[in-house]
Amino acid sequence: MIPTDSIPFNGVGYLPAPSGHPAPQIYLCPYHPVFETGSKGAVAFRDEDDESKDTPYTFTPMKPQYWNSWTAVGWEDCEVGHGWISACTPDGQRFSWEVRLQHDGNPRLEFWGARFGEAFHALESTK
Repeated sequence: MIPTDSIPFNGVGYLPAPSGHPAPQIYLCPYHPVFETGSKGAVAFRDEDDESKDTPYTFTPMKPQYWNSWTAVGWEDCEVGHGWISACTPDGQRFSWEVRLQHDGNPRLEFWGARFGEAFHALESTK
């Protein structure tokens, strides 16, 4: 059983909702060390050490009518990754979610995907 704070790779799910806001829904693209997506609206996790490069992690916001200005940054090791997803509300509040990614072992026997922390206010704003 997949925990409620998790989304498997190649799956759709919700991030934890900040108080007073709807839960953002995302599609977590499949993991592949050289995976690239040309999907419209896809957001790649930028490498935290070199933001000119992408990590193998990508997601697509599913309901962009409310949440906007999506960003993601993180790092990837041979079996795990870690990062942060960030988005703004219509009134310019920016929220972020910590993300722990795993892709070790047999994906049919072990969870491959992302686990998300609770939303927190980020320092920057769009207003």
